[in-house]
Amino acid sequence: MSGNDLRRDLRATIEDHHRDLAQLKQHVAEMTDLALGMVADGTRALLLGDVELGRSVASRDAALDRYDLNIELETIRLVAMMQPEGPDLRTTEAILKIANCVDRVGRLGYDLSRYVATGPESGDPDVREFLRRMDERARAMVAQAMEAFLAGDAHRAKAVFPMDEEVDRLHRQLQGRLIDLLRKGGPETDRRAFELLGGRHLERVADNACKIAEKAVYAITGERRTEYLPRRSASTPGTS
Repeated sequence: MSGNDLRRDLRATIEDHHRDLAQLKQHVAEMTDLALGMVADGTRALLLGDVELGRSVASRDAALDRYDLNIELETIRLVAMMQPEGPDLRTTEAILKIANCVDRVGRLGYDLSRYVATGPESGDPDVREFLRRMDERARAMVAQAMEAFLAGDAHRAKAVFPMDEEVDRLHRQLQGRLIDLLRKGGPETDRRAFELLGGRHLERVADNACKIAEKAVYAITGERRTEYLPRRSASTPGTS
């Protein structure tokens, strides 16, 4: 085989691997759509007391598991065949970790769907508004982090981090309102407890969005968030 033939074969192999990597990223994007749908419908089921919608969310858990397992197997196969280095290695590592975060997001949606108190919609407009806004913002964070990863846009990924402050603020407001309502007692005590748990789960969806964004930034640039890097003491040689 001539040198030109070898070069052509090498280029073809590299193109195949990059095509497989792009397909793997697409599968993570599809998994994200599934997980975000579970969160959206889980929140609606919680707010509306819709048992049937809650069951619909729970029925999607098996599909989420399949995505998680298949992405893991595909990534391991790709690493074994491609033996990636540099950006490709960072990307394959990020895919595994991002898929894990997406799986958690979907499971949080599943848990939201289980906190359904039957009956009419929650009677407190503040509680409804806080939960709806938390749901919208947390899902927007996940979607933006994933879009940034797929587009290779580190700036857009980093923009996810400050969005978490708004979700935390809404969570504190929700907790304060629900605690006041629980102190008053009444027939909706179970619903209030479920709404407290629901708020906590939506806050964790936002936390996982930040994790996805972190992995996206690392895959794209090799940077890690400085607060997670080991701190060197002042006495360490070479420090100023």
